[in-house]
Amino acid sequence: MQIKPIHDKVLAKMIDGFGDRKTAGGVIVVENDGTTEAIRPRWFEVMFTGPEQKDVNPGEYVLVAHGRWSRGVDFENEKVYFLDNDEMLAVQTDMPSDIVA
Repeated sequence: MQIKPIHDKVLAKMIDGFGDRKTAGGVIVVENDGTTEAIRPRWFEVMFTGPEQKDVNPGEYVLVAHGRWSRGVDFENEKVYFLDNDEMLAVQTDMPSDIVA
């Protein structure tokens, strides 16, 4: 399947997902789904951009306000999301240091 965003749209994969996380030191951070503590911005890795997109490029990381992305589509065995351009808060070229697996 080929996918190409139009205009200034951004298609990205979530790298700062939902669910419990584990820090590099081994501490488990509980997600708290359904609570106000779970409402926070999330990091995405930009996969594709439309031809008119001027703010971000494929391979960069973008911080997006909570819930400001589509439900996602399956692309090459991964879920990817269209981001709300007005709710992209920050962009950087390196993997965000606060991401824990």
